[in-house]
Amino acid sequence: MPKAEIGSTKHLANQMKSKGLQRLRWWCEPCQKQCRDANGFKCHVQSESHVRQMAVVGENATKYISNYSNDFQRDFVSLLRTAHGEKWIGANKFYNEYIRDKEHVHMNSTRFSSLTEFTKHLGRSGIVNVKEDEKDGLMIAWRDTSVAATKRREEIREQELAEARSGAGEDRMLKKMSKRAQEEADGKARILEARRAAQAQTQAPKGSVSPLAEEKTSTPSPDKALESPTEEKKADATTSDEAPKEEPAPVKFSFGLKAKVPPSTKAGLGQMKSQSIFKRARAEGEDKPKKKVKL
Repeated sequence: MPKAEIGSTKHLANQMKSKGLQRLRWWCEPCQKQCRDANGFKCHVQSESHVRQMAVVGENATKYISNYSNDFQRDFVSLLRTAHGEKWIGANKFYNEYIRDKEHVHMNSTRFSSLTEFTKHLGRSGIVNVKEDEKDGLMIAWRDTSVAATKRREEIREQELAEARSGAGEDRMLKKMSKRAQEEADGKARILEARRAAQAQTQAPKGSVSPLAEEKTSTPSPDKALESPTEEKKADATTSDEAPKEEPAPVKFSFGLKAKVPPSTKAGLGQMKSQSIFKRARAEGEDKPKKKVKL
């Protein structure tokens, strides 16, 4: 059956039918032809043009397969670098992005039998980073091997190491500072306790005995328990003699010029009437005058 002319209704119908992605197994790379089903691909394989093209390829098949493989790998890595850079993406998901272009080099014309084998080849070659994820399966990310990128990675790694070292030094410094502050706090606490003990001793009366001394005196040793009671009495007498006597309270003197004037009210109990300062003083041996009593 002759090929439909360009612009005819048959050609437009074929273009509309071939719109979108088709089966990879029905693609002929030497002829650059996509078939829609198995019957169409069988007819194409038996056609004269396909047989003639396969005869040309069969003269040096290794060269053609190598060229197709290199083209496929170059386009695949180029799209990965420009579209995603060094970000991780699923291998299967990115392959679907790659085959959106109908003019791409198909995998069935290369030496790679599957996408998994091709991904492992890229990982072994050091072109991309490959890891396996439980959810997305194989993940790939482009590896930038340029001199500038290598230098930038080294600088970033050195910076991270320096930050880690500085962080460790800061941790050690903080530990030392906390230890020093704890020691200073303990020293201040001991000083305060000593001052409080000294103040308690000064404020206590002289005849009193500290609690420690009371405990010592209240618990006599076994050697002293065997001593006679007369010796205990002697010890009590000596301690009573040696105890310091309490000093009398100091007398307060008042140097006020104004004399205390009793209140003008009636003389109460224990109060005396004011005496005149113009009375004559008695001579020595003079008797006290007798009071006249009115009858």
